Amino acid sequence: MSVSLRKYPYPYHAMLAICSDLDETPNKEIYFETARYLNTTEETSLGKGVGLEVGNTIYFDMPEHNFSYTNTDDDGRQKIHQLIDSGHIDCLHSFGDFVNDRALIEKHWNAIQAGKKKIEVWVDHAQATTNLDNDIMQGQGAEIGKPAYHSDLTVQSGMLPFIWKGRVTSCVAQNAKRSYQALFNKKQIKASLKTIALEFAKGWFARLGNTKYAMHKDNKVLRKSKLVDGTEVNEFMRCNPAWGGISCFDQARGIHHVLTKEVLDTLVNKQGCSILYSHLGKVYSTSEPFHQCTREAFELLASYHNNHKILTATTRRLLGYNRTIDDLSFITKVVGEEIHLYLSTSYSGEDLQGLTFYVEEPMQVKLYINKLLFDEITYNPPDMTGNASISIKWRALTFPNIKN
Repeated sequence: MSVSLRKYPYPYHAMLAICSDLDETPNKEIYFETARYLNTTEETSLGKGVGLEVGNTIYFDMPEHNFSYTNTDDDGRQKIHQLIDSGHIDCLHSFGDFVNDRALIEKHWNAIQAGKKKIEVWVDHAQATTNLDNDIMQGQGAEIGKPAYHSDLTVQSGMLPFIWKGRVTSCVAQNAKRSYQALFNKKQIKASLKTIALEFAKGWFARLGNTKYAMHKDNKVLRKSKLVDGTEVNEFMRCNPAWGGISCFDQARGIHHVLTKEVLDTLVNKQGCSILYSHLGKVYSTSEPFHQCTREAFELLASYHNNHKILTATTRRLLGYNRTIDDLSFITKVVGEEIHLYLSTSYSGEDLQGLTFYVEEPMQVKLYINKLLFDEITYNPPDMTGNASISIKWRALTFPNIKN
């Protein structure tokens, strides 16, 4: 009797989320058309959709040239709520540049709690006062007594379990041994070697005890951490595997330098799991948001997804899967000719989707989750390892109708 946990949902080799900060998204048309382009195969103003699963961020009080919850109209806010409910807006990117007191925080927090689904991921934004990190991102959100303190309302309530506090690596493929392979560019030798050297140095600083780069040492996409007020959180790290460094090509107008065959092959070969740091609202222009090179980059990623190499998922779903993997335990018992697999976990529903176990005789396995029989097992033929498996099916999100 041999049962083991597969690293990623069958039949994929790796996982990837595009976590796009909406900074400088010029208008609601581009914001929503980008979502349609990425998540459907419909004809859009940006081109024929690529049919991936990609979420987005939202924030509130911002300058007029930035699309936000506050700056848009009633139609825009209705669509925002549709996408929150469907899981396609899954990250809160601070409360915005102009929010610096508790009253506004409570107003905006209540505005996005009205739907059936909640935003559970927080991403610090630039130097916003409401940021939860007070080091890299210089926020007050977790500093007790400060005007913009909100950790007690948002994080301690359990509504925001996943927090990004500014940590980015140049290495693609987290949850694997650090690799610099995809960073080297034969046409940009000096710049790419500089990026490799900087990333290599971060790893050594981490080994010497530097707390700022601690996540780089283990190269895990998710870790247990604390805010400055002591609140326990799941902190995640993003990556930008651009040869020019973490602040280079982190936009729609540079994504073709990041979603390359070299990067995607490295992610697959390392069996990695990455959350891509980007700003898809930073487009070429309002009249032509995407160029052909942009579309070709997303089409390339779609080919890896469709060929079952890389599972693309929203940030929330990727983090939920990883949290479940880190938390669960299981035992097996032989009962007659059956194998009973007993899974223990603190999580349920969507967070269990994709869990896959290698087993010798799939049809003889019964799965129990927290002592209750689970009767919707998917039976899988052997994968590239030659092993058969059983799964809890990974179900794609349903994208809502938000056409203008």
